[in-house]
Amino acid sequence: MAPLLEKLEDLYGDFLAMDPRQLRDVYAESVIFRDPIHTLRGLPAVEDYFAGMAANLSECRFVFDQTLASADRASLWWTMHYRHPKLAGGKLLSLRGASLLTIDPTAERVLEHEDIYDLGAMVYEQIPVLGAVVNLVKGRLASGSRRAPMSAATPSRGEEMR
Repeated sequence: MAPLLEKLEDLYGDFLAMDPRQLRDVYAESVIFRDPIHTLRGLPAVEDYFAGMAANLSECRFVFDQTLASADRASLWWTMHYRHPKLAGGKLLSLRGASLLTIDPTAERVLEHEDIYDLGAMVYEQIPVLGAVVNLVKGRLASGSRRAPMSAATPSRGEEMR
């Protein structure tokens, strides 16, 4: 599996340099790809999605820093560094995330790929007015959780119903 994961990391290393046809070297024809926005079925749909993403970005690269793998599963932790002309004034942004993979060890291809990341941090917080509102809500949630800790004397839901 190590060569497959190395190929995958190489492809994503410089996302904009990737030719979407190179995905055939790592993904099964019937791959299922999920992220917070889409669920895509089949390699042609994934190739189209990646080509569209690349067209809208002016920079995108992934730095992988942790890999956990077994015979047919892997998780890759990464930081994506990206630049989009309509987000944060075109500044370089960074986003932490992980890819969860299900692998066909015989064919050495990814069967399922799920990306997990904070869509709000990636997009919503980078839009001027919307970002301010999201950050305000996050700040209030964080300060509210510090002010009102649950007391040990507070009955749990199950105890209230007895």
